[in-house]
Amino acid sequence: MARKVFISFLGGTNYRYCDYQKNDKSYGNVRFVQEATLNYLDVNNNWEETDVAMILLTKVAKDSNWVDNGQKDKLGNTICDEQTQSTLEGLESRLQQFKIDKQIVDELPEGNNESEIWEVFERVFDKINEGDHLYFDITHGFRYLPMLVMVLCNYSKFLKKITVESITYGNFEVARKLGHGLIVDLLPLTKLQDWTYAAGQYLDSGSVEKLAILCNDETKLVLRESLGKDEGARNLKNFVSKLSSVVEERRACRGIDIIQSKSLKGLKDAADILEESTFIKPFNPIFEKIKKSLVSFDENENIRNGLSAAVWCYDNGLYQQSATILQEFVVSFFCLRHQIEIADEEKRELVNKAFNIRANNTDEKNWIAKDEQKTKIREILGDDYFANEKLIAYFQNLTEVRNDFNHSGMRSKRAPMKPANIKENIKKCICGFAVLLFNIKIEK
Repeated sequence: MARKVFISFLGGTNYRYCDYQKNDKSYGNVRFVQEATLNYLDVNNNWEETDVAMILLTKVAKDSNWVDNGQKDKLGNTICDEQTQSTLEGLESRLQQFKIDKQIVDELPEGNNESEIWEVFERVFDKINEGDHLYFDITHGFRYLPMLVMVLCNYSKFLKKITVESITYGNFEVARKLGHGLIVDLLPLTKLQDWTYAAGQYLDSGSVEKLAILCNDETKLVLRESLGKDEGARNLKNFVSKLSSVVEERRACRGIDIIQSKSLKGLKDAADILEESTFIKPFNPIFEKIKKSLVSFDENENIRNGLSAAVWCYDNGLYQQSATILQEFVVSFFCLRHQIEIADEEKRELVNKAFNIRANNTDEKNWIAKDEQKTKIREILGDDYFANEKLIAYFQNLTEVRNDFNHSGMRSKRAPMKPANIKENIKKCICGFAVLLFNIKIEK
């Protein structure tokens, strides 16, 4: 079972008492912010004995603040507790009130050089288990330590599938103005990192899985608490759902859906609504990046969406899908020019036959087709486009690429294409068809 793990740094300073509050509720007038934070997390009611409070200590911190009566004045005399005028309890004693496992990672180096920083990183990482739920307190994480926490979070998410549930900071300084300290929630900062990473995955590779998981996690609690009425959360969830549908159409080569563009229209409508009520404000610039990735697609039914989808797949490393969609888009282009239903598989084959006949200069007496089919093939061959040798060459080249893909390069009569050649051939075909059919120049 995954543990809940509280991880906090402890320094060597003689900390003063402070009433730490969050949302106008006090969590203790204490010397150690760790007490207040554990109260804020409601550890005694919501955590198990097997869950952990992990305190990170240098030797100075251990001698000064972990043990009782660790603070000394300049003459080496023990300093008493300012409130009780008796034993100055260390954090070890103060944590006894919490019914969870207490662990220390002690004798940590000060982090004065790269080697020491890496040692701190590795020792903390080694204490984290697969699937742990982490709660960080970085109040006394001075110098490089807050950065270490952020990197450690992302590193552990990837390698140990942990979840970061909380990152808090106890603001002592505001007590001079407010009369009490504040427990500040810094988790939104790491959430923004997660959104940035997930959006980057989509923009770089077309992968929408991380966005979908993150969106579900972010909106689930909000929608549950609002009984499904939170408009911002609903809009974000709808947008990511529509984006997932559009991506899956391209990945799965759903040609008719791509051309008809119903899902894309739904996505653009969802984007317009989301723009007016963004759930997470810092997400706005990221959302704009995603929105710009849709501009080459027409939300109305348009044969050019096939070309745009082929380009999108190529740009996102989906080369087999790119080749498949591109060739079927070309066939659909000629189907529409010659009144052939694009979903009619038998009649679509007439366009393919026309290309093969033109490429091989096949005499009509050798055509393998019925009489009524031959009439349509002649019509297609009479199309002005079919006089262009480049068009025929691109189509045949793409046929070879698809055959090589479909047979995994295992064909006895032809050597398998090298991956670099496959990519280059698809790229040439995309650019060639764009110019020949639509007079569009695609920069690559």
